[in-house]
Amino acid sequence: MFAQTPQFNCPIRLELLTEIDGAGVGGLDRIIYGVRARDWKPEFLEQALRRYETCQAAAPGPQSLKDAERADALRQFQLLKGSLQQRDRLLAQEVRQASAQTAVAQSGAAQVGQRDGVLTWAYVQRRAGNASDEPPFTITCAEPNQLPRDLLTLSPQSQLELPKFYAACVQAQQLVGGPSATLFKESVEELARERQAQAGFLASLRTLVAGPPQQQTHQSVSALEKANRFQSSSEPAVNAAAKQLATLRQHVDARECAAHGKQAGIPEDLLKAQYLIEWATPAPLVGMACVAARNGVPFRFSATSLLSKDSFEVRGTPSVKVVLGRQDTAEGITLLVPQEGTVQGKTFAVTRQNIQVLAQQIRLALKSQ
Repeated sequence: MFAQTPQFNCPIRLELLTEIDGAGVGGLDRIIYGVRARDWKPEFLEQALRRYETCQAAAPGPQSLKDAERADALRQFQLLKGSLQQRDRLLAQEVRQASAQTAVAQSGAAQVGQRDGVLTWAYVQRRAGNASDEPPFTITCAEPNQLPRDLLTLSPQSQLELPKFYAACVQAQQLVGGPSATLFKESVEELARERQAQAGFLASLRTLVAGPPQQQTHQSVSALEKANRFQSSSEPAVNAAAKQLATLRQHVDARECAAHGKQAGIPEDLLKAQYLIEWATPAPLVGMACVAARNGVPFRFSATSLLSKDSFEVRGTPSVKVVLGRQDTAEGITLLVPQEGTVQGKTFAVTRQNIQVLAQQIRLALKSQ
């Protein structure tokens, strides 16, 4: 058992009292006059001073020498108050470290640790499409502003550990007040919302893919495309879902656009034809018919007859009509080349110089309604 109060004998050795700061050999458990350094109190110094004065009064020697020694002792006792303050800082650090160690042990997160009583967390990012993680980045509870802007770029493990790190910071009382603490809390809540939304997107895609083909429409695929804001996510399942969604889009377009093309009057032999939308930039003809139908814009193709050439008309804003010539490519695909354009009633011959202007008018017409 350690003493509750110090036991002083004459003479009082002031050099022993300097060890109450807990910084020397034995640290905070160093015994000074029967009491551990960690247990010393300010009143013990007052007791030591009174005992010193009693011892000095009973000691032999001239009074002038005693007065000089007393004056020096008073200065040393003032300094010893500073030693207690230093000891208190060590005690506070010890408490912080113990609290941090407990929080680390209870966090359940492999990358949560502590350094000199300060909680730390080493998070990892993984960019979409990358197979390996980037080097870890270490932050403390006071540095939530160092988290990435897109929290879904955190590696899957780090996404699971972020709320655990926040909980450890709360437990160890290491959250800095004000905007920093608010930002940290909001970041954890935002990640939870984003993960939930991401899981909902993946579940919806699985349901659509597994469902009957008649449910796989432009509208249902477009809804998922708009909901997919997770392109930067580190989850491998999201990368796989993006490819799956792209494949589904191709299948839906192939089925629906062919139907829209036939309804627009495109003959069977031109369903795979390409239209020279800009110089050296062909595009599927049925693609225009498909976009027009989905946007509610009237589109009509007129095939070659005795009195006319191939042509199509988009009755949007503006209204555009294009007369076409046919060319066969080396790949066996028919290329429809614009020869004459009519925009809002004004007709002109299509040239290399104005084909891009015509293309822009077609795009505007297809978007209208």
